[in-house]
Amino acid sequence: MEMRSPPQLVWRFEARDCPICGASRATASRVGRRGGAAHRLGLGRETGIVRCRSCHGVYALPTPLPQGNPYLEHQAEDYFKGHDSRGKVTAGENLAGQAERILGAKGRLLEIGCGRGELLRGAANAGWDVRGIEMTETFAHIAETQFGVTVETSPVETAHALQEQWDVILLAGVLEHVYDPMSLLARVHAGLRPGGIVFIDIPNECSFYSRMGNLYFRLTRRDWAVNLSPTFPPFHVVGFCPASLKWALAKTGLSPVRFELYKMNSCLTQSGNGLRARLEGVGLRASLALGHVLGMSAGITCWARRSLVR
Repeated sequence: MEMRSPPQLVWRFEARDCPICGASRATASRVGRRGGAAHRLGLGRETGIVRCRSCHGVYALPTPLPQGNPYLEHQAEDYFKGHDSRGKVTAGENLAGQAERILGAKGRLLEIGCGRGELLRGAANAGWDVRGIEMTETFAHIAETQFGVTVETSPVETAHALQEQWDVILLAGVLEHVYDPMSLLARVHAGLRPGGIVFIDIPNECSFYSRMGNLYFRLTRRDWAVNLSPTFPPFHVVGFCPASLKWALAKTGLSPVRFELYKMNSCLTQSGNGLRARLEGVGLRASLALGHVLGMSAGITCWARRSLVR
């Protein structure tokens, strides 16, 4: 089932500077157009995608801001299409194990943007005291009723859970969804106990896949970009590469403990049955695989620690 950004959702467009380092938008380099007429299925509203010359982050210019919660317009089974719930529970168990090896003990774990709660369920299975923050009521309801975890239904900006101290905070596929990632990282820093750790999982906007995808659009005479999805699912609004993520962590007092690139599978579906669509699908899979071999994988994971000194 294809999900279109609903026509009743109103978007306000603002010209903003880099949301990561604050560099002037006037110095950014254009990547291409994204959404609406610049999407193979016509999804969302069209905007421009640019790359910051200072930190190498990627953002929309102008920035589309939804006047409401765009996730409420999509059923959970549609928005999370392609997500393996059992696999994510296992991933939560694995993440809890990694955290325990880094810290030397189990403890309190908070997930921001917990969705349906599978990672939290896995961490709870591994013996951790867990809680989640999720702004979308329908997602939070599933987390509590189907996966048995406690969730605060709130935007992260006002969530009470971050006023407490946590041993571990998870940002699994979340940082790319927020309009002010630096403020979020600052709140994460404040919410970690000294020596506590945060897990981050994000797309790599400098991957071989993104470079080849954008080159392909140029060669086919389309001024489009594969980066981000500001006005259609999954609503990625800001993008990082290894350099920009490390810069953001250092700026907010977090020090990487482990930093890895991994082969991220694309959620894109084939746009048709014709020869061109099949060739594009082959190219997509090949670029993801080759990027992994070349050390330019499409995903980034990182564990980072708050200093022991308050």
